[in-house]
Amino acid sequence: MLNLIAVAIFAQTSISIGVGNKPDSVDKAKREARADSLAAVRASRRDSVRRVRVVKDSARTTRKRERVLPVTPQVLATAFKDERARRLFLDARAARMRQDSSIQSYDATAYERMSVGLGFKRIGRERLLMRTERASHVTWNRNIGAQVEVKGLRTAFPLMVGVSGESNADLGSDGAIPYFPGKETLWIGSSMAKANIEDMELVHPLANGAEAYYTYEAGDSISFRMPGGRTIQLRELKIRAREPKWNLAVGSLWFDVSTAQLVRAVYRMAASIDIWAVAKEEAKLDGEEDPDDDVPRLIKPLIMPMKAQVTAMTVEYGLHEGKFWLPRAQGMEGDAQVSFMRVPFKMEQIFTYASVNGANVVVPAFAAADTAQDSASVMRRRTARKNECAANGNRIRTVSRSEGAVAVRMVVPCDSVALAHSPELPKSIYDENEAVFGSADRDALIEEALGMTAQPGFIPQPPKIGYGLYLTRYNRVEGLSSGVDVTQNFGAGYSGRGLFRIGTADLSPNFELSLARSDMRRTYSLSAYKRLEASNDWGSPFALGNSLSALLFGRDEGFYYRTTGVEFTGTRDSTSATWRLFAEHQWEAPVNTQFSANGKDFAPNIIAKKGNIAGGAAVKHISRGLDPRGLRVFGDINAEAAAGSFDYARGFFDLT
Repeated sequence: MLNLIAVAIFAQTSISIGVGNKPDSVDKAKREARADSLAAVRASRRDSVRRVRVVKDSARTTRKRERVLPVTPQVLATAFKDERARRLFLDARAARMRQDSSIQSYDATAYERMSVGLGFKRIGRERLLMRTERASHVTWNRNIGAQVEVKGLRTAFPLMVGVSGESNADLGSDGAIPYFPGKETLWIGSSMAKANIEDMELVHPLANGAEAYYTYEAGDSISFRMPGGRTIQLRELKIRAREPKWNLAVGSLWFDVSTAQLVRAVYRMAASIDIWAVAKEEAKLDGEEDPDDDVPRLIKPLIMPMKAQVTAMTVEYGLHEGKFWLPRAQGMEGDAQVSFMRVPFKMEQIFTYASVNGANVVVPAFAAADTAQDSASVMRRRTARKNECAANGNRIRTVSRSEGAVAVRMVVPCDSVALAHSPELPKSIYDENEAVFGSADRDALIEEALGMTAQPGFIPQPPKIGYGLYLTRYNRVEGLSSGVDVTQNFGAGYSGRGLFRIGTADLSPNFELSLARSDMRRTYSLSAYKRLEASNDWGSPFALGNSLSALLFGRDEGFYYRTTGVEFTGTRDSTSATWRLFAEHQWEAPVNTQFSANGKDFAPNIIAKKGNIAGGAAVKHISRGLDPRGLRVFGDINAEAAAGSFDYARGFFDLT
């Protein structure tokens, strides 16, 4: 499709070449004619693109409509676990699209922080790759719009000492605005509340037609008394996705019973997103080429798998003037995987209000934004920004956001150094800021609402096959070893996995079959296996670094033995702790290859004692400190014991 668009645009373009000198008047006329011709070409090109876009959007809309599941009487009969849930759901749906005209203005402060990490193991130490934070003063008036004055902005890259982003970060480039009419209250999907669902977007649990995708159950209720004697009652609505899909959610929503306004939300997505599979589905929906065709076959195994998951999202509202529920805190966390790399991410927002509907809330009137893209307009805006910095030290621009729902006047100081050292920001960008974000309270909310019982329905999904660099390694026992990974999400938190691999040197097949249950924060797994193990207490013999060292320089730091057995494992948060109970047969793993690029022979392997044992092991990971110029501590506490053909117990502590 992109190729067709390119051909269509190119077909609208004309090129003229002149040779020789002309008199000035003729030259001028020719230049004017050429300018008119170019203007006509641009207009024709825009019209062509618009026509293609209209046709494409129309076809996409039709396909989307065909994908939406119908809400049949049978579906409605199973959507609500009780009558209280049905009534609360209908009231909340109506309140979501209702506009509150009594909120006229507010004066607020917004603080935002986004953190991105990097890890090279499925379980273990993570490093902070990037963190950016911003403090803003936000004023909003219903008749004018919003003004966002950036008070502080900075970015840090701890893995690259000496590199600083100062004010170059992007937290949503125009700053967070806590409320405006029509804004989505749940912080899911679009920034604007939409009445109807779209199957290929995040499916809102309160939108029209959501009953075909979710089930609902009334939960706890709490009441509290206001100073004037008024009692406010909150009620929980538990939402459960009918099947484990990436664009559905599970969690709990709390509403003010009297107004059905959202007060608190704690939820996560029902399954991880396979980025490649979704891209292919989107391309099919748009009638475009398969994205597989754009990636060389040799490159794809190096970047697979590509997936991400949102493990928790929280939204909390505060009551103002005894009647206005306005956003107080929002948070999102999750992680992504690209091949053997893991990228955890976390975004947090805090809003505090100086006044709501106060007489002192002032939003200066401003003109609509100049969005023309011709060279003269762009140059004019660039010159105006330079003049603004010289005149008052600020860059001012006007933008229209959220599909034109709110006009925003952005005021950003030109001095990036002053922004980075603003007193509106915490003392250090590496501080945890527990007092600001209330992380302990948020974690308690997540623990209560998103435990093992908060799961989507049991509807098995198609299996997925994985292969590539993340399953490939090289060592002196197996030689070059790779495999195939087959996974399947069954629903209700259950998943199955089958891993099969073989090496070129030993030709000994290995396998691992496992059944796991997870809530995305903790995972329990029962497995049967035959695999090559390493007895090393330190290092990562099966990681990419050791494989390259063995292949290129003949240095293999692993001490290997073979095992066959069963195990029951538990993992929490991927970086906190792991434990396992096992029963297995162990025997030696002889060296089977001496190949390396520099011709150096490998060191001999250990001679493992043959026998049957049963026991347990646990590892606690420790990580404190993020500032590369400050104190940082990384460590592991390990304990393991087993009995059988031979007995042993050991423990050690590693601190860096």
